[in-house]
Amino acid sequence: MITIRDVMEVMEKWAPSSLAESWDNPGLLTGDPDNPVRTLLITLDVTEESLDAAIDATASLIISHHPPIFKPLSSLSGSSLSARVIRKAVCRGISLFTAHTNLDKAPGGVSHAVAESLGVKVFSPLVPGRSDMVKFVTFSPPAHTNRIREAAGAAGAGIIGEYSLCSFTARGTGTYIPSPSSRPFSGESGRLSREEEDRIEMIVPAALIERVVNAVRSVHPYEEMAYDVIPLSHSRSPFGYGVIGELATPMDSSTFACHVARSLGVETLSISGNDGRAIHRAAVMGGSGGAFIRDAVARGADAYITGDLGYHDFLEADGSILLIDATHRATELPVLRAVERRLAASLSPELVLVVYHGTAVPAAMHYFLSAPHDGRSEDWYEGRSHETPGGSGG
Repeated sequence: MITIRDVMEVMEKWAPSSLAESWDNPGLLTGDPDNPVRTLLITLDVTEESLDAAIDATASLIISHHPPIFKPLSSLSGSSLSARVIRKAVCRGISLFTAHTNLDKAPGGVSHAVAESLGVKVFSPLVPGRSDMVKFVTFSPPAHTNRIREAAGAAGAGIIGEYSLCSFTARGTGTYIPSPSSRPFSGESGRLSREEEDRIEMIVPAALIERVVNAVRSVHPYEEMAYDVIPLSHSRSPFGYGVIGELATPMDSSTFACHVARSLGVETLSISGNDGRAIHRAAVMGGSGGAFIRDAVARGADAYITGDLGYHDFLEADGSILLIDATHRATELPVLRAVERRLAASLSPELVLVVYHGTAVPAAMHYFLSAPHDGRSEDWYEGRSHETPGGSGG
């Protein structure tokens, strides 16, 4: 039987809640972690429509990217969307789980999913997070090494990029003298023991080290488990906002804009001026990425794809990079399939996974400035460009 806790553990290993911003609200928002789950629905937002879809699918759990409880609620009796969906979810027995900024920062998360959709290869975080990784080291009788490694891996140790259960093992000799009141795994009280042991090393996100230590201790045969936790000083981190990488085949800016529209299923793009530049390196930020334009420029990106760009974002870029606003929604939707694949690979095939894309949010604004000198904007519609006069002030 799969429980909500099982699902949460998979998500926590992938996108630890410790990565979330202090203002965010990820995790289980309603429901009991020990409740069974046979069907779950994956969506960007918890709306009345997505709740109806969950009810139709007999789903007992919804995993959303955006938290339905974001700002503090003083009551659930109001008419706000948050109050309505929480009441409906509770009444229908549907639990709500969210992975938001932690999934934005996780390897294979929101921006990575978009980059894969666009064919961006060999990518790394656009804005790397702090390393915050430690090395966990323990010592084991060789016959118990595999069990200890697997327990540590199940708790979140040994993940390097797309590889799991990464470890290093070296064999040596350990010594100890058991006291008269001890209960040694081997050896005699008061006499020096020399035992063949394996040294096991695995890296761990610092936020998960306590869980890893406890998991290993629960299966370790020694009465006193010896272990080390070593901070890692290197700055490279697999976590961070956005991604940057190379296109397998460079494109001119017009072709690339059409490629983005087709790949993300967007009918209208807002882009900066089409200057015919060749696009070799692209930066991607799922959701709202206006604050990271300078990072994309500094990393040598020829194009930056994100959502929620405003008038002044296009103006201040001043032609230094091709900006593409593919909308907040379209640059987050690909992560839904990534969540589906992750859960399907980690949990029983008996778990039914339903991906709900929802209804499109109507496009509202196409006023973005393409050339600061003439105040004209350029929108891309199904691969065809047209110009609209004037720019609305923002």
